[in-house]
Amino acid sequence: MLERLALTLAIIGAGFLLVRWVSRIGLERRARRGLMLPAYRIGRPAILYFTAPGCAPCESVQRPALDAVGLAFGDRLQIFDVDAADEPRLADAWGVLSVPTTFLIDARGRPRRVNHGPVRVHTLLRQLEALGELPELPLPAAKAASLEG
Repeated sequence: MLERLALTLAIIGAGFLLVRWVSRIGLERRARRGLMLPAYRIGRPAILYFTAPGCAPCESVQRPALDAVGLAFGDRLQIFDVDAADEPRLADAWGVLSVPTTFLIDARGRPRRVNHGPVRVHTLLRQLEALGELPELPLPAAKAASLEG
């Protein structure tokens, strides 16, 4: 019984490592091909957000999280919304299989992180901090500013 548990955990661990490895390879491949975002300006990090009409998690979770992060970073962060239904070639080039999907791009223009599914504000902030980016406003001040305007 203990051997089966150990084997199961080993298979799960190997699967997790394989997914991380494949994701990293995909991000490196996309970086070599170019971002395909003409509006992207080098020198500032960006979040590339794929959405679609009628996507409930996109509207209820992801959009408010991106708005709060955008307020916290101000003009130091670029956020690109892409409707995957309107831009299927771009979605295919980035390997988007479901929405919402977000990609974090560092200030040098390299895709560094991918999130499949909705991601909360604190996770996005932690991921941006891992890229060396700190917000202008603390999160409570950003939330207060979003309530005012």
